[in-house]
Amino acid sequence: MEGSVNSDNKSKGVGCQDGKSGGKMQNVTMGMEVFDCSICSDPLRPPIFQCSKGNSICSPCCYKLPDSDRSATQRCYIMERVVDNIFIPCKHGCNKKITYYKKDAHEEECPNGPCVCPVSGCGFIAPNAALLDHLTTLHKLPTTRIELFESFWLPVQPGSHVLCSGHGRLFLLDVVTLESFGHAVSLVCVRPETPRATVDVHVEFSRFEGHIQVSKFEIKPDGERKQCLCVVPGRETDININIMICMAYYDNDELQEEDEEEDDDMHEYNYDFDQDEDDDNEDEGAED
Repeated sequence: MEGSVNSDNKSKGVGCQDGKSGGKMQNVTMGMEVFDCSICSDPLRPPIFQCSKGNSICSPCCYKLPDSDRSATQRCYIMERVVDNIFIPCKHGCNKKITYYKKDAHEEECPNGPCVCPVSGCGFIAPNAALLDHLTTLHKLPTTRIELFESFWLPVQPGSHVLCSGHGRLFLLDVVTLESFGHAVSLVCVRPETPRATVDVHVEFSRFEGHIQVSKFEIKPDGERKQCLCVVPGRETDININIMICMAYYDNDELQEEDEEEDDDMHEYNYDFDQDEDDDNEDEGAED
């Protein structure tokens, strides 16, 4: 079964169901609360359990139940199949197909989420695509297309330079002249307000034959967005620096894989839990 739900909140959704046997297509309207845990009201994600009263509850809530109530619960595989095939659009307008229970995690890290203009004193807020246009038209900054995990060369010239990756990520490279010393090179990571990505930066440059200076930096999700990469001595502006930018999660599929690994661990544990219950039931049947 493959379905999609279009919903801006939890009250209504529009879905499309494709049955495996007959290939049926059907538009439906539903209340999204049915896909929430009956106890904590969070979106249900596998493994899902059904209590003795027939309510669907999430795994954390199931483990918090008293032993007498938890022993009466059973795995609800049909609901797991349902929630794994309920898809909703991202509120930021990206083309990702996301399951309902991964909505919040995706929208927090979505590259289309609102970002603050990195230019000092400017309070413009917009998704990366609109922000790139803002930086190039209003601030008239030069732009260079880069690829994450691949090195590139840029001249050490005073001013700001926009770096745009193939995944829509934006960075602002700042070069500031230091009086009687040289140039300070800094990198600003442009990202949504609640990022989960860690940025690793590798920088190297050479001032003369036989000389090379290498630096590595890490910009953490909860750290400062601006990082001073290096200081290039001298007043010359004909020196080039080599930069490579890496991100721990440069695409939300990475986040999905991380969530699936966690779910797999939970699945494995609960399969054993179910097997123990089946063995007990068989023993009781043999005694009868």
